[in-house]
Amino acid sequence: MENNNGKGLSIAGLVLGIVAVLLSFFSFINILGLVLAIVGLVCALKGSKAAKAAGEPTGMATAGLVLSIVGLVFAGIGVLTCTICASCVACAAADSLDSLSSFY
Repeated sequence: MENNNGKGLSIAGLVLGIVAVLLSFFSFINILGLVLAIVGLVCALKGSKAAKAAGEPTGMATAGLVLSIVGLVFAGIGVLTCTICASCVACAAADSLDSLSSFY
């Protein structure tokens, strides 16, 4: 018989939250951190709900929820700033090529 006390989902949410926070500091893979933070958020919420229904402690689910939110914010900021930076570099490169073509 299956024991659905939410512990597995709480652990998954906690691990995904930790990994999301760590990945959010690396510029080229912070989009993966964003996805993992969203999945961790869902797992932590479902784990917390199941733990409350079973009368179990919800500390691990709460920690996973907090870390997933922090990872989501950091990764979201990272994705936004990397997108802005890439578009600025692309515009600068296009302007440089236009100015170089006027010399030839």
